[in-house]
Amino acid sequence: MCLYANPLFIRYLCFSLFLTFFPVFASVRGEDNRTPEKPATRKNNTVQEDKTETLLNLKWLIREARENNPEIIAAQKRLEAAKTRIPQARSLEDPMIGIGSFDMSDHPLNVNGETPMLQQRYNVSQRIPFPGKLRLRGEIAGEDAVMVEKEFQAKILEIIALVKSAYYEFFYINTAIDITEDIRDLLRRFAKIAETKYAVGETTQRDVLAAQVELSTLANDVIVLGKERESIVARINTLLDRHPQTPLGKPRPVKKHTLHLSLKRLEDIALKNRPELERFNHAIQRNEANVKLSKKEYYFSDFEPMVEYMQEDGRSDTWASAITINVPWLWPKNRYQVKEAKQELSAARSDYRFIINRTLFEVKDLFVKIQSAESTINLYKTGVIPQAEQSLKAARIGYEANRVDFLALLDSERTLLNARLLYYRALTGFEQNLASLERVVGIQLTH
Repeated sequence: MCLYANPLFIRYLCFSLFLTFFPVFASVRGEDNRTPEKPATRKNNTVQEDKTETLLNLKWLIREARENNPEIIAAQKRLEAAKTRIPQARSLEDPMIGIGSFDMSDHPLNVNGETPMLQQRYNVSQRIPFPGKLRLRGEIAGEDAVMVEKEFQAKILEIIALVKSAYYEFFYINTAIDITEDIRDLLRRFAKIAETKYAVGETTQRDVLAAQVELSTLANDVIVLGKERESIVARINTLLDRHPQTPLGKPRPVKKHTLHLSLKRLEDIALKNRPELERFNHAIQRNEANVKLSKKEYYFSDFEPMVEYMQEDGRSDTWASAITINVPWLWPKNRYQVKEAKQELSAARSDYRFIINRTLFEVKDLFVKIQSAESTINLYKTGVIPQAEQSLKAARIGYEANRVDFLALLDSERTLLNARLLYYRALTGFEQNLASLERVVGIQLTH
């Protein structure tokens, strides 16, 4: 009897094969039906996170600079040191304690117990300035501390302006690289068109060579811009007290701010808030107090009372007291000190006038530069760039139709490149001058 012909055996064999290969079929079918949404979503999330991490934030740079810039830290420490000098100036001088002996015998070197004529003395003295001197010294030290505080505030504004200027320059360089790369891609397409026309004899080899020369020039421009980017990265890192070669991400796109204040309003804000002006104003007050103090030092004596306790062998203990005053008007040094203080006061007033004039000039100068940059931005944004794009498009169509030569096409390409670069240069200059104006007026003008 043949087993292969038995129907029962055949059904048993089919059932065994089904049990054996069903898990494999199910596994393959499950893999085919799985949706790729989760891996794709994970990949997209990763890219988005990397993009967020590489974008450089100006607010973060300013915060890092305020916390880590060495010049700001040094100015803050000088302010803390200046504040500690205020209680020192208001304090009395150290008291003096004296211990000695008085020998009434004919022995020049005598010690206690060798003669009944030896007297032991113990005294305490304290120099007391004439009333009002300590108060004026405290005022002078207080004004000095306020001046250092204004220097500290001015240093913060200076570093913030430098950070903003470097950031906007960094933005311009990155944008210039991107624009140049876009023009290179466009020029490569022009070069292919020229090669195709040359292959069929519709143009000369000059067009192909001109395209290659222009591509080489743009490649060199990208290299130069890359070196400038390395330099500006080093400048930013230095302001943050980091290693110059620390990598930075690409800057966020810059949105143009708007200045709504008039020149007169900006001048009023600067005269009220600029730290340098406040510093020189306090310098005047400091020197006025110094003139008053120098006059007191010249006309009024200080006092130095003393109390002395004496022990004498074979006799009862005794006390003595005395008071000493200085004679400030005897020698000319105090008189010249008054003259010096008056000259310093006159110099402080002149410095104050100078800083006022310089502030008004800087406000006017930066205001004009901002207006000029804004006009350039509007001109290129609404006029030059759209016209240059249309001109390039027309030149390309004309070249493909053999109505325009390749040099005209290159000329249109350079015009568009320069127009875009000049637009972003004007935008960068606008923001940099606005940052400098904020430093001059002493407050933030944009949010």
